[in-house]
Amino acid sequence: MTLFLATTDSTIVSTSLPTIVSELGASQSQYTWVGVAYMLTQTAGQPLYGRLSDLVGRKNVLYVSMMIFALGSLLCGAAKNITLLIIFRGLAGLGGGGIVSSVWVITSEIVEPENRAKWSQALSITWSCSAVAGPILGGLFSTGFSTTINWRWAFYMNLPVCLFAFLLLSVSLRNVTLGHAKHASWKNFTERFDFIGLLLFMLGTSCLVIGFSFAMSSGWTSPSTLLLVTLGPVILACGGFYEVRTTREALFPPAVFKSLTVVIILTVTFLHNFAFTSGTFYLALYFQAVNGMTPLQAGVQMLPYSLGSSLASMPAAWFIGFCQKRKNDTKGQKWTIVGGLLISTLGFSLLITLKDASSHFEQISFPLIAGIGIGFLFHAPYQVFVKALHPSELATGTSAFFLVRFTGATIGLAVAGIVFDKQLSHGLPIGYQIQGSSSINWRLLSLIEPLSLRNEVLGAVALAIQSIWIVSAPLLGLALVISLFMKCFSVETTNHHDAIQEKASHQESCVDSPPNEV
Repeated sequence: MTLFLATTDSTIVSTSLPTIVSELGASQSQYTWVGVAYMLTQTAGQPLYGRLSDLVGRKNVLYVSMMIFALGSLLCGAAKNITLLIIFRGLAGLGGGGIVSSVWVITSEIVEPENRAKWSQALSITWSCSAVAGPILGGLFSTGFSTTINWRWAFYMNLPVCLFAFLLLSVSLRNVTLGHAKHASWKNFTERFDFIGLLLFMLGTSCLVIGFSFAMSSGWTSPSTLLLVTLGPVILACGGFYEVRTTREALFPPAVFKSLTVVIILTVTFLHNFAFTSGTFYLALYFQAVNGMTPLQAGVQMLPYSLGSSLASMPAAWFIGFCQKRKNDTKGQKWTIVGGLLISTLGFSLLITLKDASSHFEQISFPLIAGIGIGFLFHAPYQVFVKALHPSELATGTSAFFLVRFTGATIGLAVAGIVFDKQLSHGLPIGYQIQGSSSINWRLLSLIEPLSLRNEVLGAVALAIQSIWIVSAPLLGLALVISLFMKCFSVETTNHHDAIQEKASHQESCVDSPPNEV
């Protein structure tokens, strides 16, 4: 329930955003930042959650995260302007990130190893179901069927659900003992935690995202844009170099850098969430702006995309289980990932062909294909990743995995915003361009007169959204190519990390020891 809340909140605004932007008078760059703010703070806090849970306990981190999320949701619903909404979305994202990380870690600890894959798949289905519920709930609350029930209730609804989930967790986890680092203390935390690595990662990611935002308002040639977009990758590269060299406990477990397969998994995860997030946000905009649908109608129209991604998790889980029973290796996960990337690449390539005059069949079938491919990728990458970790690295490893997942979502939405704005600013008639930043009442596009002007505007919006899928499809294709190089390993009794350690120990035992060694 708590995982559903946190993940739904990242998609619930996809159908309500056009209404929010119109009511609060926001620009296109601010449209993107409502989503980016949540994901940016959700991403930035990931390295902390694993270490803090070792220090103060898994349950305490989960409970505090739920409180922060509830407070952020309350303030979002009460926001009087777009700036406050963006700030409070960032606060909610900080709590949402802690919820996601804690739920996965706690589930992995309280479930027996042989049942982890099954329960992890249940969490993945919950995650993908949020992709179904989010757009519909956002559309329902944004339709304006009542003077008291409006888009603000998309945030207020989190409060009673949070309270109910908190009470259930307090009872169900009351007598459960969860893992703790043996020598965890605040002194050890301050001496060993990689604060510099965390700072470099947060700075690098923030520079990129803010740089993209500046590009929307000031253009790519402005000094501020060039400085931030250049500085971001440089800082991230410095952070990566520092991570390899640091004597402190790195943000990423050492096992992550010892396996090419794990590096491939993290790359695939990044690109998958890049495409999924940008696709969710701008597919909803396509249905509202280009087709003139209400938010609720857009949420229903997105069902093929979101429901397809949810239902695809089930046959993927069955296939993985079937392969593991036969071979006891990760071959099932590998081909699930490859198949998902193949289908999603095809689906996003088909989305490129959607225009303002596309048929109803195309608007249903193309998102359905894209959604099915995306759904195959919610669980299998994590299952392979966790096999490469030592049990003591589970908390920090899970945080590292979601760090990459949320970074892909954050940067994906930011890039989608700049691509959309750039294309739209060139395609709109002069009267609809305001200093390089599009400010449009999306709900009224279908009412523009005369008809020739309406068609011109709708065509420009459709092409701008199309440009996002032109970016996403090749990236998914790249992920497909590199996924073919993943290696399979046994999942019988030990994880991949243990197998590596045992192999190394065996090799060392075959070498003659020096005289002074036993």
